[in-house]
Amino acid sequence: MSRRPRRYNRPMYEYSPPYGGAPSGLRTRQRRNGEGLMWGCLFLSVLMCVGMCVLGVVLTPIAFNNLPAEWQGRVARYLPFLNAFLPTVEPPPLPTLDPARATAAAAFFLPTAEGAPPSTLAPHITPSAVLGFAPSPTPVFVISAALQTQTAVAAVPAFRPTATSQPLPSNFYVGRYRREAQQFNNCGPANLIQAMYTLGVEQNQTEVAGWLKPNAADANVSPWQMAQYVNQRTNLRALVRVNGSIDLVKRLIYAGFGVILETGLYHPDDGSWLGHYITINGWDDLGDNQGGFLYGLDTFEENGSDGKGIHEHYADVYERWKHFNRVYLILYRPEQEPLLQEILGTAYDEVRNYEEGLEKALQEAQYNPGDVFAYFNVGTNLTALGRFREAAVAYDRAYSTGQGMPWRMLWYQFGPFKAYYEAGDHHRVIALANSVIARTTKVSIEEAFYYRGVASAALGVMDQAKSDLERAAQLNANFMQAQSALAQLRSGVLPVPEML
Repeated sequence: MSRRPRRYNRPMYEYSPPYGGAPSGLRTRQRRNGEGLMWGCLFLSVLMCVGMCVLGVVLTPIAFNNLPAEWQGRVARYLPFLNAFLPTVEPPPLPTLDPARATAAAAFFLPTAEGAPPSTLAPHITPSAVLGFAPSPTPVFVISAALQTQTAVAAVPAFRPTATSQPLPSNFYVGRYRREAQQFNNCGPANLIQAMYTLGVEQNQTEVAGWLKPNAADANVSPWQMAQYVNQRTNLRALVRVNGSIDLVKRLIYAGFGVILETGLYHPDDGSWLGHYITINGWDDLGDNQGGFLYGLDTFEENGSDGKGIHEHYADVYERWKHFNRVYLILYRPEQEPLLQEILGTAYDEVRNYEEGLEKALQEAQYNPGDVFAYFNVGTNLTALGRFREAAVAYDRAYSTGQGMPWRMLWYQFGPFKAYYEAGDHHRVIALANSVIARTTKVSIEEAFYYRGVASAALGVMDQAKSDLERAAQLNANFMQAQSALAQLRSGVLPVPEML
């Protein structure tokens, strides 16, 4: 039997280059595969970049428009292309006054000849009430002859005598300070931290804001709330007063007190008006080419070109301070109380302080009949003094003069609610509260719900009253006035609003 021939797998030999690389055919296949992979990755990368760009173009305006209004402007300052997406601010108009009522409010403030019949609008201020701060048994509201003949109010008043009249240096700077950049809507808490730090108390912004405004969207923390925090939760003391002066601020910080001012501010992005706190930590009378200034630790802006704080020039800050009745918050150690009383003089007494504030506001209204802030301050001081019908007319005048008050005014100051309520104009209270609530869709003002609630209760609309007071208490669990009013309502007692 013949053997079957054996098969051999013969090796395939190809020429290998001298450098020992792969065979040429294999190299060609590898190169083609590598190039295909490279181009595929490049294509996918380009596709992803284009997709991300398209997605960014679509999502950026959506995300930007969902930011709170105050943050939109701030972000756009650093990313200018976002200005194209800024919404046009068209706040709802404030409720208008009846023309006859506006005319009566204007007449209320006109100089009146001696012996002219009194207005029938309300009990009015007499010359003795303006100058001597005594109640009048036969009230006739005029801007007194004495005030009419006074010289024009200077932009920055001269030295205001106090119990302490020691000479002050031409410049001074607080040694211990630290700027606290504010988180969203945390102007009040951040300034409070700065002022406490100068007195040796260090606290966390999250902790302070968590108590002052448990709802992060709360757009306002009032001076009385900041004072309440200090008095209840620290070993320091705090006091709120109005009718401040540049000289008084200097004397307070020179003596070792912490001082915070609440002022008006025109937003650098859209020019709209808003309230703003600033912690004062020094001054320089020589100043710069614009004159003398206070050093202010500004929680919103940077810390000034020299790192010491923003230069708040005397005339400018004094004018913007007027927007808030020149209110100031003083922080101090308990052992400093006697010195504080000495420096404040008559302003230490709260009633006397508001009486002096009323006199100043009347002077400024006389000097400039178009000054809406002066009329508003007249109303605020009268409200604090319990003269509500007169205060209501002063607020009427503020809202019916020129363009009226800035639309954010009632985010920060609530005197009109109290004055109109006590004057019996509950519908006006509700109309003003509605104007605030309609504009605060991205932020919240619990005080508007509080005042609308008590006004609704006064009109017998109990379901609305209960809903509003519950909402106010929900927005700020530490808002004890809302809690108290709600408890009264549930027990069948008609709540009366407090002045906030």
